[in-house]
Amino acid sequence: MAIAGASVANAIQTDFYAELKAQAFAIDSEAFGQPTDTDTGWANYLRLKADFKDENTGVSAHTSIELAGSRWMGDNRGTAVSPSATGQYNPGSGGDNAHLDMGYAQVPFANGTILRVGRQASNWNNCFLVCDDRRDRILSIIPTDVGSVLAIYDRRRDMDGFSNPDNGDLFALGLVTEAADFDIGVLYVHWLENAKDEDIGTGVHLFSPYISGNLTDNLSLTAGFNFTTGGSTTSSVNPGQFFNDPAWAEYLRLGTSVGGAELNFQVVAAQDGALISNGFDTYSSLINNNPDSTASPTSLYRMGGTLGIESFNEYLVAGQAILPINSKLSLRGALGMLNVDNGSADDSSMFYDLQAHYQINSAVSTSATFGVLTKNDVAQTAGNSLSPLTGSVGFADDDLMAASLNMHVKF
Repeated sequence: MAIAGASVANAIQTDFYAELKAQAFAIDSEAFGQPTDTDTGWANYLRLKADFKDENTGVSAHTSIELAGSRWMGDNRGTAVSPSATGQYNPGSGGDNAHLDMGYAQVPFANGTILRVGRQASNWNNCFLVCDDRRDRILSIIPTDVGSVLAIYDRRRDMDGFSNPDNGDLFALGLVTEAADFDIGVLYVHWLENAKDEDIGTGVHLFSPYISGNLTDNLSLTAGFNFTTGGSTTSSVNPGQFFNDPAWAEYLRLGTSVGGAELNFQVVAAQDGALISNGFDTYSSLINNNPDSTASPTSLYRMGGTLGIESFNEYLVAGQAILPINSKLSLRGALGMLNVDNGSADDSSMFYDLQAHYQINSAVSTSATFGVLTKNDVAQTAGNSLSPLTGSVGFADDDLMAASLNMHVKF
């Protein structure tokens, strides 16, 4: 919806948006060691968005407020021990009071440069590096003959004055361009050493490029990697953690279509505890697929989340088929293998995933998911912020299973 201001001298264009997602979910495994094997829950988030643009200058303000974003607690909402006990879509929100989701100003310049200042969404490398995060950020997008240059400053943590803890600041420089039929992106990130004590500051360097496009008329390719090194923090429990030494994570995807069905295949790997975003799509609803500000209640294992532990390696091979039944209904099936090697032992798990997606109309979609991750002698769960008790649990003696029913409204 757009409303134009009446004043010609200060014409303002205003757009309003609304987004709601409601989910019912169930998680089942004896591995969690709880009084019952199954946890069932409901959750929803509601976000209202408004954009304002000064038509005379092109300057705009972009806002989003989250009015709800938690697991339903029932009648006695005040009895929760803490926000983490209730479950949150965005674990950084700290509760279910209304709070800022996004809020930034965008300033265009005559040469095409765009400057954005404020709370912004952050995504990169097809969710391999970061996925639907929220960052306090200054971003410049600068057009050049070789593509768009990105210059970024993020303030990651600033809770206490005169503290300057690790990851308080990061700088990033990137390039997004096209070559032939491929989209190409390259990003360099540097977390500063913010503390006087060298054992606290990390100074991590990160390099994250990707390429995506068509090899032929019926074969697509997407690939990328994350490389980290240079950390100075030490860990007596896990030597080399916090990216002291080089660590690589990479993925390769191929996609084609056969008889109306879409077929996808991917290989994903993380060596020496390399970084993979928890929101990355593994084709499994139980592995990653858990964006930073829109958590998934069925995500139970995090690939690429050990922050650089030496000799900790993970590998995933997966295939997916998407079958459109008609213009509104599609079915998805996926299977794959996850191998986890902690440096002294390794084991593999199979995963199986079934999904149905139905588009009711242009504003409302629904879906259902069911996934299984078979037991693993080495791996431990990471869980998600909507079901906090599912984290840090070994599942050597029982499979993990999770299912969800979802409604998504966006207009």
